[in-house]
Amino acid sequence: MATFSFFGESISLPAVQVPAQAQTRDKTAWQSGQYTTIRLIGPISALRVHTNNRSFPGRQASAEAGACLLVGDVIHTAPSIANSRSLPVQNPGSMAAFTNTSGAQLAASTILNIGLASAKFGGSGGGFQAEYVDGPAISFSPFTGKHWHGSAGNA
Repeated sequence: MATFSFFGESISLPAVQVPAQAQTRDKTAWQSGQYTTIRLIGPISALRVHTNNRSFPGRQASAEAGACLLVGDVIHTAPSIANSRSLPVQNPGSMAAFTNTSGAQLAASTILNIGLASAKFGGSGGGFQAEYVDGPAISFSPFTGKHWHGSAGNA
């Protein structure tokens, strides 16, 4: 496991840093435009939040399969995820930020850009995200039922 740090926040992943193989799709998606390109040396699980190809007022449609993934601590309320990952909605507290969740399995040799989400679309940013660059295809598995809600609770 290697630890990667950005602005005082750290994440440990089975990966090594590699020279950037491709530019990011959107440099403004990263806090201060900073990200690191890594190659996984072991498999990881991530989370993909999306709208199941539906658009909503203030939110363009997003599909289950996509390049942008949540990594690290993703146990938050739905509005908190939308806010920390700066999902493209007019109101990050809106339930239209995402309507569906899918597990994403990434294999060893996958190349990713990783870093912290910037503050965009009214969100605060600061959550870890990954962007698929190259390598084995990501395996997406939709979650069923209600996994994320608008308010926190106690276990």
